Amino acid sequence: MPPRDAPAASSALPTWRAFAFFDPQDLPSEGAPGFARACALAHMPSCAGAWASPRGALVVGTDDGRMRVLEAGSYVETAAWQAFEYSVAHVKVDAEQRVIVAVGCDAAGGPSVLRVWRLEPAMAAGWASKLLVFVRLAHATRASEGSGRTGTSKPPGVTALEVAPGLRWIAVGRDDGAVHVVRDVATLLHAPSHTEPVQVRAKMVRDPTQLEDGDGPDTVTGLVVCEGRSGTVPLLIATVSRVLRCTLAGSGGSSAPTPIDTIGCALHCAVRFRVCEQELSEQAGTSLATKMVLARDEALYVIGTDGREASVALEGAKASMHGLRGELVVVFTAATSTQRVVVFDLDSKCITHAHEYADLQLVCTSDEHEPDERVWLVQQGGGLVLHEKPLLAKLEHLFRSHLYRQAVPFVYSRAMRCPHGRLPALPPSAAIVPLRPHERRAESPADMLVADVYRRYGEHLYARGDYAGAMQQFVKTIGVVSPSFVIRLFLDAQRLPYLTQYLEVLHKRGRAQADHTTLLLNCYTKLRDMDALDAFVRADDVPFDVPLAIDVCRKAGCTAQAAYLAERHGLHDTYLSLQLRDAHDARAALAHLATLPPADATHYFAPYAHKLLDTEPDETCDLLVRLYTQAPTEAAPLAPLLPHFARHERALESFLERVLAHRTARPADLPLLYDTLLELHMKNAPPKALEILSSDVPYTPTHALMLCANYAYSEGLLCVYERLGMADAILQHWMDASGQGTPGASQAVLDTLARYGPQSPHLYKTVLTFLTSSEALLEAHRTDMEHILAHVDAHALLSPMEIVQLLGRNSVAPMGLLTPYLLEHARRERAELESAEKLVASYRKEAAEKQAELAALSSETEPRVFQNPECGLCKQALELPAVHFMCRHSFHLRCLPEGEAARECPLCARAYATVQTLQGASAHVTRELVQSELEAADDGFDVIADLFAKGVLSDQERM
Repeated sequence: MPPRDAPAASSALPTWRAFAFFDPQDLPSEGAPGFARACALAHMPSCAGAWASPRGALVVGTDDGRMRVLEAGSYVETAAWQAFEYSVAHVKVDAEQRVIVAVGCDAAGGPSVLRVWRLEPAMAAGWASKLLVFVRLAHATRASEGSGRTGTSKPPGVTALEVAPGLRWIAVGRDDGAVHVVRDVATLLHAPSHTEPVQVRAKMVRDPTQLEDGDGPDTVTGLVVCEGRSGTVPLLIATVSRVLRCTLAGSGGSSAPTPIDTIGCALHCAVRFRVCEQELSEQAGTSLATKMVLARDEALYVIGTDGREASVALEGAKASMHGLRGELVVVFTAATSTQRVVVFDLDSKCITHAHEYADLQLVCTSDEHEPDERVWLVQQGGGLVLHEKPLLAKLEHLFRSHLYRQAVPFVYSRAMRCPHGRLPALPPSAAIVPLRPHERRAESPADMLVADVYRRYGEHLYARGDYAGAMQQFVKTIGVVSPSFVIRLFLDAQRLPYLTQYLEVLHKRGRAQADHTTLLLNCYTKLRDMDALDAFVRADDVPFDVPLAIDVCRKAGCTAQAAYLAERHGLHDTYLSLQLRDAHDARAALAHLATLPPADATHYFAPYAHKLLDTEPDETCDLLVRLYTQAPTEAAPLAPLLPHFARHERALESFLERVLAHRTARPADLPLLYDTLLELHMKNAPPKALEILSSDVPYTPTHALMLCANYAYSEGLLCVYERLGMADAILQHWMDASGQGTPGASQAVLDTLARYGPQSPHLYKTVLTFLTSSEALLEAHRTDMEHILAHVDAHALLSPMEIVQLLGRNSVAPMGLLTPYLLEHARRERAELESAEKLVASYRKEAAEKQAELAALSSETEPRVFQNPECGLCKQALELPAVHFMCRHSFHLRCLPEGEAARECPLCARAYATVQTLQGASAHVTRELVQSELEAADDGFDVIADLFAKGVLSDQERM
């Protein structure tokens, strides 16, 4: 970004709130010698060495080139060595690698040297230093220098030293503007092959010889290695007049430093500081980023990789500035020997300590890895230590002063900058939400402590009557403080708007329970805030118990909101109930049913069918027709639907007609549908009923028969009789109609006989009885009577005796009517008798012949003469050898078959086999078989005679 000019000092700078959060403590007198001739001071945390004191150690560099290590608690010297031959300029400690980095000179006016030591346990008590790495910092001169503008060949002094965590980078700045960089020193510390100190060559990333002639000396006053984007490593360089950025690694790593701001700072007024990326007053989910902070007379400036990012108004000439975790220790210059020391908390934007001290020589702050913050102030002949008060003491002081909002950033800063530190415990009055079994709390300890701060603040405002402000604080406690604690405070009717606000936020954050939903909806209804209620139920991001919300809205009379929820969440039954029982809006219910799949629509229609049919019968019928005609396979069966039309016969009749006309009903439903429609037509439109009865539709005939009988619908009865093949019933119907004087009924009787007589011969007897029931009938149908008698006689349907008995039961039929019939029957019987007598005579003659033949065959004395001239098989002249059978057939021996077949006459064998088969079959005839044949035969006498002829019954008697 382009450089920006330094702002002018404002006459109305904010006044920062000041606290006394540090307690001073004098250094022990026995520790004063350790700081004699000190010119550089650094703190080594306890994690960087096995110190006797848990407070770590102090590394002191003196102006005679020596280094001392003092225990930070007792200030006893544990190690000392001659680091440089002349003087020490800067000292830094890297806690990760546990090393000491210092810059100094080995001779007056000599070049600067950077050395890296590690402390190792000595054989005796104490520690011994081991030199690991050293770097000789060469300086460059301008090619145009002769008697030059510097006027001397003295090497430039080191004005700034930056050690990146883990020794990934070490940067050195000089008073001539040069910047040297050493990379990856940590890799040299762990190399096993290096037993001697390793000399490393530094890279000059800013060459003062490349400056323009008019620029003049540009002393480097501060260096900070930051975290860049996309793997780059930027180095921020502060000078007395500007801030530059140099990319050490990554994209653009070989380019020269570029200015990013036009303000600079004095020596010792630029520090590396880890700044919170977001404000800590609202949340703990922030991150720390390494920045450079500049101290100028008018303000403190936070510089990032792109330039100036923030500023804090703090007027006064500054002598030096030091980083203390989340705070900055600023030493102001003074005309006298007394200097003002201000500790400014950059996280919470307040002054945590301010005091004037005399004869200050050095200021040192504790390492950021230390849990306790301390500031060492070295004075001439002594010194003191500023101990920061515990967080609990800070909070208690703020609570007593009712500075609750100021307490929040203190908590978050502590939690973020000391992630492994322990926060103060919550008081018993915290009213924390209890955990369910096996539930883990999602809030961090810092969030819980901050929520308690807001709770205290809310209680304070509530006691003062500031309910709106109190609710703003209580809202920030959601998730930690029990909602019941807040709800009890605002249950009064006058405070319901504030309670409503709290409950709304509770729902938006997904922390509400069923009781909270009930309470919120009741608040809306009591406040009659229908707009808010609508917004709540229509919100997409507010989770709540939908059935419960519907129930509350329904009880409160908010039917529209309840119906909206039911429709939106697919509670179809509830929606229909609301529209029909509460809103009495049948059209809305029908419109909703029309949007459902057919199966669902028919399912949810059933409980409300009566209500819908009572209110909107036509629209309801139209809906049902659409359901059962457009997608009949998806709709429910029709049978359970029909009872709902109990009081709506006309609607049911129309519905069934339309459904059946579309021919989309299920085959299984058709009989019931037609039966129901038939009953309705029978009552309201008999001609339509007759159309159904005379068609081939699958109605139930027995049901139709009952309906026609109940409604005395004769046309329908005849159709059903005909469908069932009930010829007797049809005949009886017309005979009854004839008896009642119905014109054409007697002729209908004859027509029925002509149609069904061939299949039902017994009808002739019925018709004969009918025609002889009155003289008028007989006279009208005398010719028909004669034809009937002729048909009966021709087909032997009745015996003459039966006919005589039938016609002789009354005096209607004259005997002259029977005379031709009887004469013809007698003639036919006489002819049959004569034929039978002739047949018997022939049988007797044949039997006598057979008996004579049997006698001759069985006689032992009577000779048998064979006179056949030819063979019975080959028809050639009979020659010897020949075979003669007792049946008088003769054959050549050669013509007969071999084996057992030669024992039978070939010509008589087939007839004999037939006789044997019949005899064998007759042996297996049982009584059951005889009985079944008798029952199936028209004339049982013929069956008995046939069995006797076959000898079956004779065999049975012998058995």
